[in-house]
Amino acid sequence: MIQAGVAYVRSGNGAKRKQKALYKTENFESRYVSHRLHLYSRKLIDFCIQQQAGTLILKDQEDKIGIAKEQEFVLRNWSYYELQTKIKYKAEKAGIELIIG
Repeated sequence: MIQAGVAYVRSGNGAKRKQKALYKTENFESRYVSHRLHLYSRKLIDFCIQQQAGTLILKDQEDKIGIAKEQEFVLRNWSYYELQTKIKYKAEKAGIELIIG
């Protein structure tokens, strides 16, 4: 919808302003997913700190990844590796040992 309107924009006369809406919506889903992964990993690490856990064990998620890829919802586009990376980084920073199995 925004792209259709932008097609009629002449260069100059505020073209950047008219295209601003298009650029704001660009990569919206990937930014949303990245933000949610940050939140979920932070909540997990905060929970571990609250419970005074020294070790966090993540089970193999291959089955769930396969199920998520079959679904039509946004979860098929979520990167489980990116979530693991965020958890690993935050666990190391908090001094929690992470075991991925």
